[in-house]
Amino acid sequence: MERGGRDRGMSKEGRPSLIQKIREEIRQKGRMTFARFMETALYDPVDGYYIAAGDRIGLGGDYYTSPDVHPLFGRLLAKQIIQIETILPRRRPFTILEMGAGKGLLCRDILAGLKAHAPDDFKRFRYSVIERSPAMVAKQKELLSSSGLAESVRWFSGLGEAAAEGPLFGCVLSNEFVDALPVHRVVGTKKGLCEIYLDLNDDRFVESVNEASTPELAAYFDGLKIHLAEGLRAEVNLEAARWIREVGQALDQGFMITIDYGHPASELFAPHRKSGSLLCYYRHTVNEDPYSRVGEQDITAHVDFTRLAQTGAEAGLSVTGFTNQLNFLMSLGIAQETERLDPESPEMLSVKRLLARESMGGVFKVLIQHKGVTPPPLEGLTLRPYFKNVLMV
Repeated sequence: MERGGRDRGMSKEGRPSLIQKIREEIRQKGRMTFARFMETALYDPVDGYYIAAGDRIGLGGDYYTSPDVHPLFGRLLAKQIIQIETILPRRRPFTILEMGAGKGLLCRDILAGLKAHAPDDFKRFRYSVIERSPAMVAKQKELLSSSGLAESVRWFSGLGEAAAEGPLFGCVLSNEFVDALPVHRVVGTKKGLCEIYLDLNDDRFVESVNEASTPELAAYFDGLKIHLAEGLRAEVNLEAARWIREVGQALDQGFMITIDYGHPASELFAPHRKSGSLLCYYRHTVNEDPYSRVGEQDITAHVDFTRLAQTGAEAGLSVTGFTNQLNFLMSLGIAQETERLDPESPEMLSVKRLLARESMGGVFKVLIQHKGVTPPPLEGLTLRPYFKNVLMV
């Protein structure tokens, strides 16, 4: 069912050794799924975007996250975590497990918030970080050491390594982690769902459309009761489903907080999103060409929160609530925390950036799930524009 290559004039800019690795793999194994390309471009052990050293994150990098904007983001998360800690029985230490800690800012700010708001219980909290990149681990340790907090944190290279110490009890946390997991790219055709592959034409990257590499892709949309119309492109994050199953298996009792940009499936795969949601970031510019600056730009796709909720339910993680970042931070008292600030001060303008409905405040969503506990209403979910029915659970 090969439909031929489509040369999009894709640039070969990027890390030459990484581009050559991709070419060689295609020559040896044939066309490459986009998920495999994205995995290589971002996580190659030597040349991957997240693995190689460099200032990727922050106002001086390629993109910034909420912890880069203002430390209040982490300190308010600490308030929610303190409430969660009071819900669970105090029979063992409470672990906060952060997936992909970036520069370590969120870890620093949460620990500072715990010290400020729960000084008597601070020693009960154990903070662990899952981080694949040795370069990022070094940055995190440097930042936390300068804040006097490094001794409060442990690092693991994967969730399995952390879980090997025993069932998790506490809170699993991720902020802009899921959007960077490798995605398959698919397209609706007259013959049904097909997959978009990367191939070579005279050493140039070209895309081709063929049968899906795995039946999991069709099953994904079947589970959502969604049919992709002809010509409609979309991204499928099978890794996110595998990850949340792994979390569900590792978490014995506690909560999971997932913060990321995305939508419920009904909106993410709506007909008006003809080209999908894949975006690339380089020095605070946005483009839709993942084949340029290979290894030197970030590649992301919006998160399908419906599938996260559904797969989590299958793994024993019940939906506690679903909201957006604006309502989450307002519920946790960000207005009260900033009421003494000058409305026109740079600090207040940073806070407003966290809350902006058209960007961070509205696009970023917060999904909270729980396991092994019947939770009372959580403070961060007081204002809730979305309910469980939007997630089809």
